[in-house]
Amino acid sequence: MGNPQDMAGKLAERTGNNSPEKKETTIFDLIESRKNQFAQAAGNNMDVNKFLRIATFCIRTNPTLMKCSAPSLMSALMQSAQLGLEPGVLGHCYLVPFWSNKLKSFEATFIISYKGMIELARRSGNIQSIAARIVYENDDFQFEYGLEEKLTHKPCVNGERGQMKLVYMIAHFTGGGHYIEVMSKAEIDTVMMSSKSYDNSKKQATGPWKDHYEEMAKKTVIRRAWKYLPISVDDARVVEQEGTVKHEIAEDMSTVAWIDAEAYAVEEDPEHQDADNQESGSATNNENQADLFSQG
Repeated sequence: MGNPQDMAGKLAERTGNNSPEKKETTIFDLIESRKNQFAQAAGNNMDVNKFLRIATFCIRTNPTLMKCSAPSLMSALMQSAQLGLEPGVLGHCYLVPFWSNKLKSFEATFIISYKGMIELARRSGNIQSIAARIVYENDDFQFEYGLEEKLTHKPCVNGERGQMKLVYMIAHFTGGGHYIEVMSKAEIDTVMMSSKSYDNSKKQATGPWKDHYEEMAKKTVIRRAWKYLPISVDDARVVEQEGTVKHEIAEDMSTVAWIDAEAYAVEEDPEHQDADNQESGSATNNENQADLFSQG
C-alpha cells in the first residue's frame, strides 16, 4: 500500500506527466476495484453490492467527503465493512470529513452511530437486549447503586418533558445478569467538546454531534459501558480506533497504524482559508491520489 511519504513522491512524479491519454482513476473506480476485498471483509454480515451503493451515495452527496484523500476514504470504508456496518445518516456509521493542518488536506474518518453500537452488541450473541434512553427534566427517574441496583424511569406524558437531563443504558446478558451506565448531560457535553467533531474556534458541534445530538448522546453512554460488555475482541479493537485517520487497508484494520493528522472539524462548506485555496484543485488531487492508491 505504501506510506503517505511514498505516495506523495509518486504524486509529484504523476503530476509532472502531462500525457492527455491517461485517464485518472476516480475514488469510485477505486472502490469498485476493491469490491472483492470489501466482500471478504464484510463476510456474511451484509451484502457487498448494497454496501458499495450506499458508500458511493454518501460520498457523492457530501461535497466535503468528495475532497477527502482517497487513502483515508478507502480506510474508513474498510473499517465499516469489517464491522459489517452500513454508512450513512440512516445507517450504522458515519463517514466524517476533517481538515488536517498537518497533511494540508481533507481526511475522512469512520465514526459509529448509536444504531451501529446496538447492532454490534446484539451480534455478539452474548447480549439478550440493550438500549439507551434519554431522561428529561419532567420525567420521573430514580437510580440507586448497591447490592441490588434499582432503576425506574417514567416518562412525562402529560405536557412538555423539558430539557434533556441525563442518558442511561441497560444491557441484559444471555447468561443472566445486566449492566447499567448513567451519564449526566454535562458529562455527555464534555465528551462532545473533546471530540474532533467539535469546533473550538466557534464553540459549536459539527457533523453527527450537530445533526444527531441525542443519538450521539445515547451512543456515548454505550461507548462508556463498552469495556464491561461481552463483545468480541476483534470488534472491540476496531471500535476503540473509530475517529482515527488511516491511509492503508488490511485484512485486520485494527492493525493499521493511524496518522497523527492534527485534524479538526469542518462544515460541508468550510471557511478555512487553506481549504478555499485548494478547492479548485481538490477533485483532481483526489483522483490522482486514487490512481496512486490503486497502484500501491
